[in-house]
Amino acid sequence: MIDNKSQKRHGRISIAAGLAAAIGLLVLISVGAVLVIGAWLAQKNTFSLLSTNADISINASINRIKQHLKPSENQAQFIARRIANGDIDPSDKKSFAVFLAGALAATPQIDAVIYFDTQLRSFSVGQNRSTEQTVQNSADHSQDLLIRRNMKRAATGKFWGPPIWREQYKSTYLNFTYPVKREGKLVGAIVSVVSVQKLSHFVGDGKLVQAGQRFILYGRDHVLAHPFLVNGARVQSDEHPLPRLDMVHDKILSAIWQQHGKYKVRLSLSGGTRGHSLDIGGQRYVFIYRELYEFGDKPLIVGAYFLASSIGEEVSRMKLALAIGLGALMLSLLAAIVVGRQIAKPITRISRASSRIGSLDISKIDKLSGSVFRELDDQSIAFNSMLAALRWFELYVPKKIVDILIQRGGIEDVVSDSKNITIMFTDIAGFTSAAENMRAPQVADLLNRHFALVAKSIADEDGIVDKFIGDAVMAFWGALQPQDDHAERACRAARAIAAALHEDNKTLRRQGKPPIHMRIGIHTGPATVGNIGSPDRLNYTVIGDTVNVGQRLEQLGKQLLPADAEVTILVSGTTRAELGDDFRPISHGVHKVKGHAEPIDVFQLKVE
Repeated sequence: MIDNKSQKRHGRISIAAGLAAAIGLLVLISVGAVLVIGAWLAQKNTFSLLSTNADISINASINRIKQHLKPSENQAQFIARRIANGDIDPSDKKSFAVFLAGALAATPQIDAVIYFDTQLRSFSVGQNRSTEQTVQNSADHSQDLLIRRNMKRAATGKFWGPPIWREQYKSTYLNFTYPVKREGKLVGAIVSVVSVQKLSHFVGDGKLVQAGQRFILYGRDHVLAHPFLVNGARVQSDEHPLPRLDMVHDKILSAIWQQHGKYKVRLSLSGGTRGHSLDIGGQRYVFIYRELYEFGDKPLIVGAYFLASSIGEEVSRMKLALAIGLGALMLSLLAAIVVGRQIAKPITRISRASSRIGSLDISKIDKLSGSVFRELDDQSIAFNSMLAALRWFELYVPKKIVDILIQRGGIEDVVSDSKNITIMFTDIAGFTSAAENMRAPQVADLLNRHFALVAKSIADEDGIVDKFIGDAVMAFWGALQPQDDHAERACRAARAIAAALHEDNKTLRRQGKPPIHMRIGIHTGPATVGNIGSPDRLNYTVIGDTVNVGQRLEQLGKQLLPADAEVTILVSGTTRAELGDDFRPISHGVHKVKGHAEPIDVFQLKVE
């Protein structure tokens, strides 16, 4: 015959067998070398991936720049050829203006298109961004040396000119010139103009690059596009159409070419992309960039910078793989220790859980999981059985009382004594009649719901629920521990109960159920406090005339206050004397209560 204990032990191993298995574990440690190889491969793959991402980011930025500037070239070439072929006559200003306006509508990247003839007279159509209308303009530039040079250069072919500042527009422009020739002779030139600020809008678009700050430099020393230049730069002029690196208020970008604190990056960049890292302000920044020679005499340096720590996650994973490989080589020496710690873990959990039991944190204790070791598994099963019993115990014994009594010492140290306390009684009005028409589960449901909100309000004011008596609750303050304001705590709890009941009644009405009405009585006075009961079962409670008066005050509410009141709260004169100005109860005179020799002053506590 196999007993339950034998069945429970089936499939478990002893600690001795587990320690023996640790010896076999040492043999398996040799596979740690494989992890080292894996870490090396992970390092290679990680930096390869970072390099690919850097190249993709730069390529994406260059593609966007080309998408922004190439239409200027294409449109200028298209207009110039139409003029050269005689399809459109620049001297017919009205038709020419309509033609140029249509060209601008098709290429919103372009701010203006200008036609220059060989006498350096211009006719232009530009886009007015504020009114979304085109603007025409004619001018004579025969005295403009820059225009003269550009027209002379146009005879040799198309070109992107250097950035130009225009004071009337408070903006810097890039311009592309395409010659208009007939039978090999220059008859004019088309110039398409693009605002630099639009490029700053582009590099400030956070959707295109996930991390870092993008930029475009014109040569090495001037900034063509940067998010800080979206609204222009105050330092620009005819002589300096673009701000220098140190004028854009970006201390990181301004340090891009410094040699101090410069390091190579460990990324394998391709396609002409280069990079380096710099230590700036105690942090390391990585710069990646590529030179673009298609849009001017000086290269556009298209790039981005970001904190080196932003790529730390990938590098951390690589380092983790390497650490695992190195750790595998060490496990042969530490295997016995590791196994011993694994054995100790269940014992540690039991120790921690037991200490929580001592402080009555039973609801926060999780059941212990089983163990592959037979002895520890038996221990977990026994502990879980004890925990289940204690959880039932917790439901029937006020935790706060037991907790404070434990701190005081043994049962013999808890001596009954007379203390000045505040007692509260609550009762549901008309409950007996209402319960006659309800089934037992409905009655229990209603009471549990009601007691939950009453008990919470009492606990929030550090009161003790002594007992539930039918549909009534008895609670007290000032008995277990010093509470100089115990009367005020009780009255605040009564108001909180009234507020909670009011909200609960709203829910009951919405559900088509009758609302609950209740009475509360509060009295302050001396009472005997201590352990009351038989040797094998004690109840820490309060007894005496003060308790009786508190209950009578609750019952007095039937006579003094309207029957349809949602909550009535009566307090005694002794309680009133302990209250501050915030309460201001209303006097209901002097009344004789059953079981008390002298009449008492009665006050009604208003519900806020």
